Amino acid sequence: MKKKSFIFLACACLLACSNGKSQDSDSMMAEVFKICSKADIINVEHKVESTEIEFLCGKTPYSLVFDKQGNKLYKESAFHPTSDFLTKTNKKIQKTHAGWIIDEYSLIETNDTSFVKIELIKDGVEENMFFTIDGKFYKFKNYSTTEEWSEKTLKKNKYLQSTAYDLLNPTNVYEMPEVLKEISGLCVVGDSVLFCIQDELGMVFQFDLRDQSVSNVLRFTDIGDFEDIQTVGDDLFVLRSDGALFSMNYKNFKGKAEQIMLPIPCMNMEGLFYDKNTSKLLIACKEPSVDKIATSKKEHKQDIAMKSDMERAVYSFDKQNNSIEKILSIKIEDIRAFVKKNYNQHVETFNPSAIAIHPITNDIYILSANQRLISVYNENSLKDVFLLSPEEYYKPEGIDFLQNGDMIIGSEGMKKGALQGKIYVIKKR
Repeated sequence: MKKKSFIFLACACLLACSNGKSQDSDSMMAEVFKICSKADIINVEHKVESTEIEFLCGKTPYSLVFDKQGNKLYKESAFHPTSDFLTKTNKKIQKTHAGWIIDEYSLIETNDTSFVKIELIKDGVEENMFFTIDGKFYKFKNYSTTEEWSEKTLKKNKYLQSTAYDLLNPTNVYEMPEVLKEISGLCVVGDSVLFCIQDELGMVFQFDLRDQSVSNVLRFTDIGDFEDIQTVGDDLFVLRSDGALFSMNYKNFKGKAEQIMLPIPCMNMEGLFYDKNTSKLLIACKEPSVDKIATSKKEHKQDIAMKSDMERAVYSFDKQNNSIEKILSIKIEDIRAFVKKNYNQHVETFNPSAIAIHPITNDIYILSANQRLISVYNENSLKDVFLLSPEEYYKPEGIDFLQNGDMIIGSEGMKKGALQGKIYVIKKR
């Protein structure tokens, strides 16, 4: 009875996580029991774009991952390597991960291909490497997308072909180490060095594009929700989503960072950039400003909420006198109209995840991980919109530029999946 009760509770959880779409949940559970008629459901985890079901078939563990419509993305199970596979992969592992211990082999099976994930451990740090079945390095693209457009449709779009950057064909793509799988912000220093942060750790990682490695780590606090990073001279500033701003001198770091709370009226802040022209920090809000929601008591609350949800704001912060000023209103209707006219596509919303100023044109580039696009502003006017390939850019969370105008985009990987965090370099056309 306990086993049946647990399966019933897991199915009930799946129903709730699927927002009442019982047909989707039924099909997902049918896929589980197709693999194993006596499956023991261990865990059901609902994410923004996917649902993962972990289960046992006897003593063998499995994991199935589905997209938000209930379509199966991939199956993960144990992999038993042959001696030939071990010989080929061990040479590659020793070249890049000498001293690491192999913890586990897993077979990842998608709808059209299969590959192997090898979990490595060293000093309590876990990292994954991916190989084809015959022992070659495996490169893959995003499993799950929410946009109406795809890489295929974007390649046919004449407007995108005329834009300043060929975002469909990045010049260079760098896979991040496991500790930066959830890279959430970056900034450029010089020609080849990036400072990066990841979502959950109060640590700054110095990444060298030439060596493709982390050359230094600065731990400034404990866990949190860290969203962006910026340099001002020798000082580093890190933005936490609740508006906490951490600062430290990275050339003379002594283990502690100063912290202030930004007096900005929005609940979730994700973009941070230093405007050299005004000597102020720019902060992009992911959600509507609180003051916008409470502007009028005469209007119905629902009407106010609808209006505020159509707009996002960028604020400037003067750290000398602790003052703020709204410098840009992002009107989602303008973005929708632009995308409809030039791409014949529909945009649901726009939630800024990063912001940067172009070093040559001074245009403001604002990146949205949600819906995967970049809006470009010349002062207060919408100048351009770039749609990103959902198959390539899994969760774009960081943007900056090299001094020559080359664009840098940082994209998170899949938290419990096979996709690693990536950094893209896109040269100006």
